[in-house]
Amino acid sequence: MDQADALARFARTLADSRSPTTVRLYVGVVRRWLAFGGAVDRLPLLQQWLADRRAARAAAETINGDLKALRAFYDTMALIGAAPQGESNNCPNGRRVPPRLVRTFSDDQVLAMLAAPDLDTFCGYRDSVLMRVLWETGLRASEMVALGLGDVCNDAVYVAAGKGQRSRWVPISAELHGLLQGYLALRDTTRPGKRAALWVTQRGLPLRSRRSVWAIVSRHAHAALGQAVGYERVRRAARRKPWSGQYPHLLRASMATTLLRHGCPLPAIMQMLGHSSLDSTARYLGCDIEHLREAMAKHPRHRSAHPLQ
Repeated sequence: MDQADALARFARTLADSRSPTTVRLYVGVVRRWLAFGGAVDRLPLLQQWLADRRAARAAAETINGDLKALRAFYDTMALIGAAPQGESNNCPNGRRVPPRLVRTFSDDQVLAMLAAPDLDTFCGYRDSVLMRVLWETGLRASEMVALGLGDVCNDAVYVAAGKGQRSRWVPISAELHGLLQGYLALRDTTRPGKRAALWVTQRGLPLRSRRSVWAIVSRHAHAALGQAVGYERVRRAARRKPWSGQYPHLLRASMATTLLRHGCPLPAIMQMLGHSSLDSTARYLGCDIEHLREAMAKHPRHRSAHPLQ
C-alpha cells in the first residue's frame, strides 16, 4: 500500500471514533513521519526522528501526542494487513509529564462575568443564559453551538454527539431551567422560523460556530475582569490565536474543579465533561492520576469493582 492510500485509510478509520481535530492532528503527524523516512509497514528511524523532534525543542506533551498518533496508525495498518501485527508495540511510551496547574476562574469572577451582560437586551439576556449554561454544565463551545430546542429538558441538557461522538445527559438546576425558558420566550421574538438551533442571533439566525461562543464569553470576561491579575497569560494566548477558546475553556475547567473541590464523585465529573477515561479527567484537571485512582477506589460505589482495577 502506498503512503497516500495508507493516510486516506487511516483518516477514514479515525473518523469513526475521533473528532475532526484529532483526525487532522494525527494525520499530520503521520504525514511528517513518512516524509522523514518512515514506512507504512514498519517503524525504522524512530529514535532518530524522536531525537530530531527534541532537538527542535518540541514539548514533551507534543512528542507524547506524536507517539500516540503513530501507534494508532500502525494499529490501523495491522488491522488491514498492511503492517505486521504488534508493530505499534515498537513505538516507545511517552515521557512522563508533570501535571500542569489548571487556570480557572474564581467563583467571584464567574459571578462578575454573569452579571456583565445587559439583561434589558436580547443579546445581553442570551449571553447571560449561555454563560450560565457553560458554567453549570461544563459543555464545550462546539457542544453549545450544536444544542437544539429538543435537547433541553426540565432537569437536564442532552449532548447528542460530543467529542469522540459520545452522547450524554448533563443535569441542570431548576433555576437554570427557568432562565432557559425565559430565553426561549425571547428567542421567539427573533422570528427564527423552523430553525431548531437553541442559540440564535437577534435576527433569528443560528450562532455559526464555536467562535461565536468564544466571542460572547471573551467580550464579557474582558468587561467584568478587565486587567485582572494572573490572566495576562490567557490574554496573550488569545491575542496569538484569537479563536483558541480560552475563556469558554476556563468556564468549563472552573466548573470541574469546583465540583471536585466540593466532593462530587469523580465518575459524575467524568460523565459531565464527556471524558472516556479517568486519565483524560486527570490531565484536564491537572491532577495526579494515581491520586484520582485512589479517590475513586475509596468511593462506596466503586469499592467492589471499578474500571481502573
